[in-house]
Amino acid sequence: MKNFAVLLILTLLASTSVAQKKNGTVFNEHETIDATRGFWDAVKKGDAEKVKTYFADSVLIIRNGNDWETSAENFSKNTSYWINNFVNFNVEDSPGSYPDAIEYPDGKMWVQDWLQLTGTNEKTGINLDLHMHCLYAFNDDGKIAAFFQYYNNNVFENIRDAQTTRENGKVYINHPHIATVRKLLNTYVAEDVEGLKNFFTEDAIFSSLPGGYDVTMNLEERAADVADHFATRKDIHFEQVGYPDCIFYELNNGYVVYSWWNYSYTDEESGKKVEMPLMLSHSFNDDGKIVREMAYFSTNHVTD
Repeated sequence: MKNFAVLLILTLLASTSVAQKKNGTVFNEHETIDATRGFWDAVKKGDAEKVKTYFADSVLIIRNGNDWETSAENFSKNTSYWINNFVNFNVEDSPGSYPDAIEYPDGKMWVQDWLQLTGTNEKTGINLDLHMHCLYAFNDDGKIAAFFQYYNNNVFENIRDAQTTRENGKVYINHPHIATVRKLLNTYVAEDVEGLKNFFTEDAIFSSLPGGYDVTMNLEERAADVADHFATRKDIHFEQVGYPDCIFYELNNGYVVYSWWNYSYTDEESGKKVEMPLMLSHSFNDDGKIVREMAYFSTNHVTD
């Protein structure tokens, strides 16, 4: 048994040694890191000639897994995209990160970094806040021979789409969902809490401008809130302003009703009459039930 234990320990030590085999040296300061820094500084200045000096004559570009070869001349010209299309363009290390230079046993040098690119697209006004992971493979002359970039492409798709005209659904001036909203408010005027709950799904959420966009109520919390209103208010009334719109959004495949009202009531305790403008947004599911209610109003009307 003792010999078996010794053999087991030796086996574990051997496997641990193999798992921790060294395969190069990592630097946090190195001339190759200086080169990648210089490359991005040249990009920020729009200096294509300077950009070219950091790359081999032939460069392999791999962007989100798609690869092609190009010349340093062509690549440097294409880097003008950033300065030509974004104002206040900047490139910095992502917060908490720094680049690594790795020298492998065969003498090959690689640099990896994690960057944050910011700016505003001049044509569309879309803000850029892009996290990018880059890998740079250096040749024996200290030039970048392969450049790998990984990032989320959504912002560039948004920029492209924003430069086109596209319909995103339909607007209805009359629709069953509009009738549902009117019935909902009539039920509110009737002070029928249980009746109000029938208009919503069980997992509906509620929010308001004064309450904050990130603060929501569930159905039972909203029902209790409404019951408190009914206990302290009388002569509740809604006067429609303009007309509601029911919009079908093709992108999200959903219906939303926007409506505008003058909301009024009398405070039971003080006898004060309160009037306020109110905008409501109701999102519907496929069964015609409301899944979200958002209310926009000012609390200035309910305070002295």
